[in-house]
Amino acid sequence: MLLNDFFFIQRIEKGDTSLKAFLSIDKNHKIFDGHFPTIPIVPGVCMMQMMKEIMEDQLNNKFIIREGDNIKFLAVINPTEHSEIEADIQYEQGQEGIRISGTLFSGSLIFFKIKATLQVA
Repeated sequence: MLLNDFFFIQRIEKGDTSLKAFLSIDKNHKIFDGHFPTIPIVPGVCMMQMMKEIMEDQLNNKFIIREGDNIKFLAVINPTEHSEIEADIQYEQGQEGIRISGTLFSGSLIFFKIKATLQVA
């Protein structure tokens, strides 16, 4: 679990089928001791986990990522440069689970995009 340890939700704006989360990353977290000591970079798997945990927090349910159709790592997140980022997620209930389309970004810089299906764990 990364929420409230590696990253924190500072504020959230919730629509009927959308979320906009304002996040902060702990730039001193132990993950960066190994990834990497001189130039910290948020691991890609952490970006995926952050999106899943935001959905879990807001929908009060535990999920697994059942399927990832389109996952793109577009820029590195160096927490010494971007400790505050945003997540924009659109979602809908489908037959296979909750379909999400989300982005992690800061201003016009897009770090990560995902289209995936979440299934209740």
